[in-house]
Amino acid sequence: MSKKIIITVQHTESEHHINGHAGAWGNWNLTENGRKQAYETGKWLQNEGCGEGFVMYCSDLARAAQTAEEINKTLHLTPIMSEAIREVNAGEGNGKPWDWYNEHKKPGSGYDPDYRPFPDAESDRDLWNRVKPFYDEIIASPDEKILIVSHGCLLGFLQAMLMGFDFEDLRKARFSGRSGSISRFDINDEGRVTAAYINRRAG
Repeated sequence: MSKKIIITVQHTESEHHINGHAGAWGNWNLTENGRKQAYETGKWLQNEGCGEGFVMYCSDLARAAQTAEEINKTLHLTPIMSEAIREVNAGEGNGKPWDWYNEHKKPGSGYDPDYRPFPDAESDRDLWNRVKPFYDEIIASPDEKILIVSHGCLLGFLQAMLMGFDFEDLRKARFSGRSGSISRFDINDEGRVTAAYINRRAG
């Protein structure tokens, strides 16, 4: 029997998915299709029992907050909004058109955990170090059922932590989901983690 259940939800379709812009800390809204996807996600999560005693954490960026809003038309949870689980910060590249982003970013080759596309952006190491205190908090929390609504890169790192990865393991493997992806992690009394499913989508 699980001691703790952690379910992650990647926000659904956002304006930046269809307008050729970077997401990052750009404060994009969901599309109408994204709102419908999020509502369906809420119904799917209800079938998973997520309306029963779950604590919801949510990124404070608009596309995540709106995903939580639609989900909560079914689940009726009160989200705890958090800057700690925002998407990776692209600095000057936040919300910019991809053509501009790719033209102006710092060149790089191979995998460098300290690479920043812009001087004020986060590297992989920066993002890991930002996520780690949040991970430690939810693991130590007495809450046994946790639902997290956030973003692709951020959740990829959080999922890696949940599965026992160290930062250096990101050189070899990492998780990557699409908009609307849902993952569930069950943690038993001994701290053993089982990924019940990774990056599944409702419907």
